Amino acid sequence: MNDWPVAQPLDATRLHLEPLNVAHAREMSYVLADTSLYRYIGGTPPTAQQLTERYARQSLGHSPDGEQGWLNWIVRRLDNAAAIGFVQTTVLCAHESPKAEIAWVIGVQHHGKGYATEASNRMVAWLQVQEVNTLIAHIHPRNQASAAVARKLGLSVTETIVDGEVCWEALLTR
Repeated sequence: MNDWPVAQPLDATRLHLEPLNVAHAREMSYVLADTSLYRYIGGTPPTAQQLTERYARQSLGHSPDGEQGWLNWIVRRLDNAAAIGFVQTTVLCAHESPKAEIAWVIGVQHHGKGYATEASNRMVAWLQVQEVNTLIAHIHPRNQASAAVARKLGLSVTETIVDGEVCWEALLTR
């Protein structure tokens, strides 16, 4: 098993990224309840029980086989501490060149305010310090909002399609 980094509390200009734990499940079930959120990412709104089970697995920090590092943060507004979504990364090591598959989900009522970009930017800056050198994101081809976030993070479209989603990629510089 690899010695994966552990999610740390992170602050951005308007946001606080809080490492995920099981206690977040009930609060996040409300944030993730709008069915329109799943238009491009698939699935349905999770129940608090489903999130409790998911967060118990995710908060371990690695996959069961130890081949992937799992880092997840709840995104909170600094002004009122309200949870508004999450950012996450799966860290993969290939030939000692760590890659990170990143994702972001912000509750529908908070869309259009730049929160996904701000939270993801902060996570990416932290990943860079952890010596991750490649970012990957998988985005539905019609999800223009996520594509805009990816562009702002410096990712570029590749020709790779995985499960109907376009692979975006960026090499990080030190």
